[in-house]
Amino acid sequence: MGTAKVDAAAATLHALNPDVEIVPIAARVKAAELDTLAAQSDIVLDCSDNFATRHAVNRACVAHRKPLVSGAAIRFDAQVMVFDLRQPEAPCYACLFPEDAQVEEVQCSQMGVFAPLTGMVGAIQAMEAIKLIVGTGESLSGRLLMIDANAADWRTVKVTKDPGCRVCG
Repeated sequence: MGTAKVDAAAATLHALNPDVEIVPIAARVKAAELDTLAAQSDIVLDCSDNFATRHAVNRACVAHRKPLVSGAAIRFDAQVMVFDLRQPEAPCYACLFPEDAQVEEVQCSQMGVFAPLTGMVGAIQAMEAIKLIVGTGESLSGRLLMIDANAADWRTVKVTKDPGCRVCG
């Protein structure tokens, strides 16, 4: 409605908690800047909608051993996983989805997404980030949470580090 999403989100977050520092970036971040941002972060949340961005974020997180909370949704299906790269045995995003794999790129803009599902994914990502920050509970590190909103089915699958991974191996 005449305002960039990043500015609207920053204003909303600032209204909720004026003590939180928010640095909105209304631009596609290049690799060097992404590397700097990851280095300065405690935890990175990836909410992007394409594999190229997810892999670039993953590489930056691996380089700086930063936990990555990844979330994705398409149609009625979603996935959330924590890649806690502070743990030597933890997998990275590329262990699950190798960069050189032949994957069909499917985007929400073309296939649609069940709107309440994106809210669920975001809430789960926020919960996982808070658990990592305060050091409580068991995170989704090494476990892929898969949500089928159409069937109201949630399940997790164990994901192990790939010793041959070109990013973290």
